[in-house]
Amino acid sequence: MRLECCGFAWVGEERAHRCKRTGGCGHVFDDAVLWDSHRHAGACLDPGGLGLGRTKNGVWLRVPGALEPA
Repeated sequence: MRLECCGFAWVGEERAHRCKRTGGCGHVFDDAVLWDSHRHAGACLDPGGLGLGRTKNGVWLRVPGALEPA
C-alpha cells in the first residue's frame, strides 16, 4: 500500500506520519516507537538530532547507535 501526504510518499502499514495538516512536523517514521520518541512535551524534535537516518523518500529510521525499541 502506497501512501502520500505533506510532500512525502511511503510504503508500509507500520509507518507513522506526523501530518502538517493537523499541526505536525510532516515527518514519516519507520514505526510508532520512533514517532513517539521524536515527541517531547507536546513538541516535535529534530529526528536527525536523535540519531535517526533518512531514506531518499524521507522516511526516518534507526541507524546503528540510534534509538532502540522499548
